[in-house]
Amino acid sequence: MAEQTITYIGATSVLTGLGFGTEANYNSIMLYKSGIKPQPLMPDGTLIPAQTIANDLIPDADKSLTRLERMMYSVANDVVAQSGVKPDSRLGIVFSTTKGNIAELNTSVPDDKSRVFLSVLAHNVCQKLGIGEEPVVVSNACISGVVAVSVASRLIRAGRYDNVIVVGADEATPFVVSGFVGFKSVSPTICRPYDKHRDGLSMGEAAGAILVTRHRALSRGVAVEGSAMTNDANHISGPSRTGEPLSAAINEALSQSGLTPDDISFVNAHGTATLYNDEMESKALTLSGLNSKPINSLKPYFGHTLGASGVIEIAMCVEQMRNSLIFGTMGFEEIGTPHPLNVSAKHREAQTNHCLKIASGFGGCNAAIVLSVEAKARAVEQKTPADYSILHSCKIANGRVTVDNHTVITTTEDFDKFVREVYHFVNEPNMKFFKMDDLCKLGYLAAHFVLQGVDYKADEVAIVLSNRSSSLDTDLRHEQTLAAGQPASPAIFVYTLANIVMGEICIKNHIQGETTFFISDKYENAKIERYAQFLLTSGRYKYVIFGWCEYLNKKYNVDIQLITTK
Repeated sequence: MAEQTITYIGATSVLTGLGFGTEANYNSIMLYKSGIKPQPLMPDGTLIPAQTIANDLIPDADKSLTRLERMMYSVANDVVAQSGVKPDSRLGIVFSTTKGNIAELNTSVPDDKSRVFLSVLAHNVCQKLGIGEEPVVVSNACISGVVAVSVASRLIRAGRYDNVIVVGADEATPFVVSGFVGFKSVSPTICRPYDKHRDGLSMGEAAGAILVTRHRALSRGVAVEGSAMTNDANHISGPSRTGEPLSAAINEALSQSGLTPDDISFVNAHGTATLYNDEMESKALTLSGLNSKPINSLKPYFGHTLGASGVIEIAMCVEQMRNSLIFGTMGFEEIGTPHPLNVSAKHREAQTNHCLKIASGFGGCNAAIVLSVEAKARAVEQKTPADYSILHSCKIANGRVTVDNHTVITTTEDFDKFVREVYHFVNEPNMKFFKMDDLCKLGYLAAHFVLQGVDYKADEVAIVLSNRSSSLDTDLRHEQTLAAGQPASPAIFVYTLANIVMGEICIKNHIQGETTFFISDKYENAKIERYAQFLLTSGRYKYVIFGWCEYLNKKYNVDIQLITTK
């Protein structure tokens, strides 16, 4: 008989401007306290409402660590201390961040050991924690934290680990804040999700850690049930017009959990308070039959904390479930979304057996995860990995494109000339191609070659990519713009997220399955291949594109494959 597994939420730790520790943050929210206040976060000194962490709240663990690394270490170490887990081969660690140590970036190309590489950051924190296992780093825009918890649960259910620490963190740096200001999406006051008079998001910074475990003795009384990710295939910086892809993620997460919409006690939504995000969420929740359920957003307390948001908000969902309480959405007065939502400014007492957490982000990515109290949690059967076959492969490097081990084009190694010649060779005109950053151009072209002649439906394909430099090449362009005293360019800033390459692939090829981006020190085909195989084993996907897509300072290397079940 196949092994049955439940993945529980164990110890949690949260660090925000409201305090250090889950309890301190819970108590502040209970008192309707917000950490959002005017901060000098713009390069020109302009005050922007944001939630930041006073340095005296960050434990002074090690002067050799950066501020962000100390934030990550402090919450992860707190989880270790609470739970007593040991750093052995059965303990994994998953990091969630969008920009990591971006405060360390200057206008020159970073050297190979620079902390702006997310893998270097992860190794620094692991070394301080005494964890020798190779870290997993998820960088998937604003859904990173939810994805990281899902990945941790999947790794345990696949039998790889018994315990996984999820660590999510991001800083509110001028690099990031200026980009959102450039999009004109930042509110001049504390954000008001779903309200008729909402006028944008509030920025924030945070670190959070969660222990995901197979051991019930370490549980805080809540389990991770189903989870799913989808892509809008609509726009790299704007959400779906219909809400259908997020609704599909919700429905899949519910299905995996064996639940119906009627079973859900409350929804902790993304709730950024931007016009289009809140509008899209109202459509998605209505499509899934959940718009009448109690819904809240925690952004008025914490601000939008990017890669930390999913982690700290899941930690707060656990506390709500443990206390039979649903937090109010502070500042909410009157619904202002196309479909009515059950939002309240006040905290509500309620039975909280099942919680749905959702998130969305740039690149068209969506995530949904279901949490259940222990008594209602279902064991999941560990499946035998699916047999698969490689349909197509594509390698792009050194002025050469190789498809299925056959060279299809050889030209100059000069990247700008090379990529133009490959684009013309493909002979599928796209007016947006030359507006993309170079990482996206590479992924776009490689996907074209592996998908040629393949007949698929939009929801049958998933994409799992990895690289080392994330979006550093475009990060440098954005940093140079700011250093020159110029306002941030939305056309550049949107590409300062590695997962945007998958968004471009999805838009071009009408793909709406899961899209996940990992950061690794080097390309280890076997690891990402196993994750792709896991997606096939789930039975949800017929095809998975996986592999490596790297570009930095005119140096490039792409190695991707399209696999399918046999």
